[in-house]
Amino acid sequence: MHNMLINKPPDPGTKTSRHPMHQDLYYFLFRPINRIVCAWTAMEHVNRPNGCLVVLPGTHKGQLLQHEYPKWEGGVNKGYHGIMDYRPEHPRVHLEMQPGDTVFFHPLLIHGSGANTTNGFRKAISCHYANSGCHYLDVKGTVQQKISEETLEIAKRRLGPDVTVDFKDIWMLKGRLVRGQEINL
Repeated sequence: MHNMLINKPPDPGTKTSRHPMHQDLYYFLFRPINRIVCAWTAMEHVNRPNGCLVVLPGTHKGQLLQHEYPKWEGGVNKGYHGIMDYRPEHPRVHLEMQPGDTVFFHPLLIHGSGANTTNGFRKAISCHYANSGCHYLDVKGTVQQKISEETLEIAKRRLGPDVTVDFKDIWMLKGRLVRGQEINL
């Protein structure tokens, strides 16, 4: 459904290379959640200095939480919403990885990454997969409405103000059948 080549740049001192604690499900309007998974693969050595993933174990058993832009000094990148209401004292695990190491995780797992304080880029590949039997939701009136509206603003800027598109249309264009039979997605 979604893939990214992450080329995390060295932080220029503004801490904008960090990614706030979030749940990937916040960005997805399809369910059921137990049919969605992320595969995050390190392309080079990933450690705390270059901004490795940090996860809050067990949070995949919770619910989708409200996300907002963090009120961080130096700001945050566009689209990098974070959870404002999680327990900061929750145990954390920093995922230091070697090239080719892959971690699979649930879309409700709370995770993020720190600033890249090295002089080099930190590269990884993130791929999200969903069963084609998943179905789309209307996110109006939910915690996902804000990201839906922001995504549509970006689409209208790129495609033109006269283009009629909704959040579901965007996901339908992004998704690709990898294997099996196309059902809903």
